[in-house]
Amino acid sequence: MNKVSSNRIRKGIAGALTAAFPGITIYDEEIDQGLETPYFMVQLLTTSQVQELDRRYIRTHTFDITFFPVGPQYNEEAHATAEILYDALAAVEIDGEIYRGINMKHEVNDQILHFFVDYNFWVWKPKPETPKMQTLEQEGFLNYG
Repeated sequence: MNKVSSNRIRKGIAGALTAAFPGITIYDEEIDQGLETPYFMVQLLTTSQVQELDRRYIRTHTFDITFFPVGPQYNEEAHATAEILYDALAAVEIDGEIYRGINMKHEVNDQILHFFVDYNFWVWKPKPETPKMQTLEQEGFLNYG
């Protein structure tokens, strides 16, 4: 299958966030306490895979990039951050290849920004080994009738 994995996509997203928001901390694991705002949390919500043709599959990763702004104008800062995220996450580089973010949307709940984005790509399963023909004997004759 492909070399791209959920963890590599998370790292690609974190790299895009670091480039767009230098100085803001980015977490990709749940941390319960001791966090100072502002910061981002990158969470993989779902992954799905659907067979398209023979050995080709389409795999979808849905991410929630959560932003915890610093006050006092939480909602204004959250919406301004979302505007930047639409551009920053439209194309993410992973191992020298570009992956396009699609189905982007955001919402602000309880003074926290949730930015949702999907990354879709094809994966191919390896071709199964099939036995090769060893020998072939063919007999025939010509009939000149």
